Amino acid sequence: MSRIVVVGGHGRTGKLVVEQMIAHGDTVVATIRNARHMAAMVKLGAETVMLDLETSTGPEFAAVFAGADAVVFAAGSAEGESSAIDRKGTLKTLRAAEKAGVARYVTIASLGASTPVPAAFKATAEMKEYFTAKRAANKLIRASRLDWTIVEPAELGDGKPTGKIALSQNGLDNTVIARADVAATVVAVLDAPSSIGKTFQIAGGSTPIAKAIAAAG
Repeated sequence: MSRIVVVGGHGRTGKLVVEQMIAHGDTVVATIRNARHMAAMVKLGAETVMLDLETSTGPEFAAVFAGADAVVFAAGSAEGESSAIDRKGTLKTLRAAEKAGVARYVTIASLGASTPVPAAFKATAEMKEYFTAKRAANKLIRASRLDWTIVEPAELGDGKPTGKIALSQNGLDNTVIARADVAATVVAVLDAPSSIGKTFQIAGGSTPIAKAIAAAG
């Protein structure tokens, strides 16, 4: 059993990560920025802490990270918010993890953050800013001293989990993937030391998740 901190624990994907890690037998600490979500996260069985990537300090994050086995960055800018938080929040949590002595760091980015941006993602000014921030965040992660893994899912859907994905380290087609399968991939990479130092693009597919990760190692 591991102690995992999920940053952005009440997000649409982050909450599924929390649920699946608890089901996996891990102790989960979920960070949230809205007190109205506290009761729901506690009900799931997560230790829940109020932390805001913009207003909380690095030392405050480090204090929560202390004693954890891994940090999962599942936060991101909401529609209408500046995407700068993706880069700044990543930097703040990377530094906090290093200060707290947490070696393992997994982030959920997006298809197009390391490979060409899929044509289906509209080339609006907001989306350009988003991918600029995601690429900058990835660069910071790769330059860190942490044992990192970057998970870059294709277009997200809210369908039922399949337990299967397509996985590549060189880009793939933008086939919709269930958020639950993204969450399951995060849980699986934490169990796979071979995933350290790798960037995985994932999409809906036909390969069992653990098998896909093992094949990439």
